[in-house]
Amino acid sequence: MMRRVPLARRLFIVVVAAVVPLAIMAAYTLYAGYQEQRRQAETAGLDVARALHTAVEAELRRTISVLQVLGNSRSLDALDKAFFLERAQQTLAMEPNWLAIQLADARGEPLLDTRPPGATGIAPVADPDSMQAALKGSGPVVGYLVKTPTGHALAVRVPVRRNGELRYVLSAVLHPKAILSILSREQAAGGWVVATADARGNRVARTRSTEQSLGTPFSATLREMMAKHGAEGKGPTRNSEGEWVFTAYTRGGDFGWTTAVGGSTSAVDASARDSFTVFGVGVVISMLLGVLAALFMARRIVRPMEELRDAAIGVSRGEAFKVPESDVREIHDVATALAASSEAQDRSLVLREELLTREKAAREAAETSNRAKDEFLAMLGHELRNPLGAISNAATVLGNEHIDEDAAERSRTIIVRQVGHLSRLTDDLLDAGRALMGKIVLRTRTVDLSAVAMQSLATLKSAHRLGRHRTVEDFETVWIEADPVRLDQVIGNLVVNAVKYTPDAGTIRISVRREGDEAVLTVSDTGIGIEPELLPHVFDLFRQGSRDLDRSQGGLGIGLTLVRRLAELHGGRASVRSEGTGKGSEFTVRLPVAAAPNLQGEASTRPLSRTARHILVVEDNPDARETLAMLLELAGHRVEVAEDGATGLEKALALQPEVALVDVGLPRMDGYEVARRIRSSKGIRRPFLVALTGYGAPEDRDRALAAGFDAHLVKPVDPETLAAVLARSESALES
Repeated sequence: MMRRVPLARRLFIVVVAAVVPLAIMAAYTLYAGYQEQRRQAETAGLDVARALHTAVEAELRRTISVLQVLGNSRSLDALDKAFFLERAQQTLAMEPNWLAIQLADARGEPLLDTRPPGATGIAPVADPDSMQAALKGSGPVVGYLVKTPTGHALAVRVPVRRNGELRYVLSAVLHPKAILSILSREQAAGGWVVATADARGNRVARTRSTEQSLGTPFSATLREMMAKHGAEGKGPTRNSEGEWVFTAYTRGGDFGWTTAVGGSTSAVDASARDSFTVFGVGVVISMLLGVLAALFMARRIVRPMEELRDAAIGVSRGEAFKVPESDVREIHDVATALAASSEAQDRSLVLREELLTREKAAREAAETSNRAKDEFLAMLGHELRNPLGAISNAATVLGNEHIDEDAAERSRTIIVRQVGHLSRLTDDLLDAGRALMGKIVLRTRTVDLSAVAMQSLATLKSAHRLGRHRTVEDFETVWIEADPVRLDQVIGNLVVNAVKYTPDAGTIRISVRREGDEAVLTVSDTGIGIEPELLPHVFDLFRQGSRDLDRSQGGLGIGLTLVRRLAELHGGRASVRSEGTGKGSEFTVRLPVAAAPNLQGEASTRPLSRTARHILVVEDNPDARETLAMLLELAGHRVEVAEDGATGLEKALALQPEVALVDVGLPRMDGYEVARRIRSSKGIRRPFLVALTGYGAPEDRDRALAAGFDAHLVKPVDPETLAAVLARSESALES
């Protein structure tokens, strides 16, 4: 028997079913908002910590610069104490937070002190660790915070050298206020408490409880977080006052200092408590109102239904049917069905509108993606058609029977230049793909960054790729451990990028200098600049600034992506700066410096061999096969050709050439199989095998060598590279 349930109870269930899911969703939303507030507070703290850490390091570097200027004084050459003290006093007058300037000899013994006799404080050897570091090292040293009879102080020391020998150690004694003033001036609004600690982890300055915190370590919870996260981190910790705070820190840089900021959690927690309180009250009120509404509606529905029942019973007794008085017409009216139908139709319309909206958004996204694809393909087609058109025209000119030698030479130069352009485009595409997938292998050696830059600029100038721009070069010898070929790509891409976005007669400045332990390459221009919204995306793949419709300056938008990735592979980094549209731009690449190499006794380069060889060319492309054979014959070699793998194998076994140039992608039998069969054949003179392929990844080279090839060349083959390989084959054949 079916169980009958009162209508009021069912209405109550409806109310609960309507209110509870909304309450759960609202509670989740509030909790998610609270978590997001916490994340935003921590992220903001990390940004503040980074900015303040940069400001503190900048102040220390400025102090070092002032000492270096003072150290260059000629009065130190003859140790003119009176004149040097006068200059030191002038410097102190401009540095209110400097306590003293001190001078020690090459053994660390004090010579001069700007303080009056009998003054107390840091003596030149009161911080022996920093003094020893300055005596033994080659660069400036920032000491540790120490306690003196008059208070805390720290020393910044700069070695003073003459003719490469250490003569003195010049020190500036700084009051912690020098750092505190930076924190107080630079810290962002929002109630952050900021502290900076030296390389030993002792606080040098703190914007709260300044005097009490000097020389003390960070709180235990912050030290635990630093041990866990390393150079940077964020999260909740207890501060020195025992309060829970949102904390972020960053450490490292040139001096190993740490900067930490803490923001109170009370504001976020109080906001969350208020929100949940209001939410809870709202849920209770909603439930009460729902129950009251259910009871009210039940009475409004049940009463006319009872009257309807009584009327039906009255009809059975012969009484006239009395229509119950009710504003709920659905009780005994077909309008109930019509209303339900209308409501269902409305829901269908809403659903239809939602589906149409989603379909429209999906279509717009697809169209945007399709446009991006079409734009890139059009850009790629444009970049390929230009050199292909030039090559086609030059080839037509060469075929003209009335051509003179000068025109023929220009045509050949055009073909070589445009083939090189096509090769660069292909290499850029492949290198970008390898870089993004982490498959680039560097072949590093110690090189002078300035020498590579000068060679790269010379190549660009000889190829007329600098246009009518004015170039300013400022080079300083800096040795680095790098792959010269990849380094040339970095420099070439940066300079070509500057040429693209700088009008004719503009200035492009290329400089190489050393800053600390970094070699700094800078390429700046007076061009169109970079819009602020584009600046964060400059190094993204296929992102370019505004270009003319004719795209006369070319490019696929991958050069800067390659620059950043190659810099990272070398252990460095790339950055960009621009003041905005029309104000030019500046790209900077920083790489670790290396010790200068010993250049004595290096062997001279062996000249390429000119010995004529018997060479077999196995290539399925007729034009490539014919032109390569012609190139080798013009060089004096005897050449045989084959158009597929099986024919190439037969000729290699029958003719026994000295060298075999084999394309790996051959019909009937690929080049790898040809190499394996030649190597496994008995009783023949095995040729020097060279693989020809359009694939230049390291794994492609390894596969070729594993198949039995002696060398691996990427198409199009550079004549000088081919000559070098043939020269290498001479020693291999002799052995």
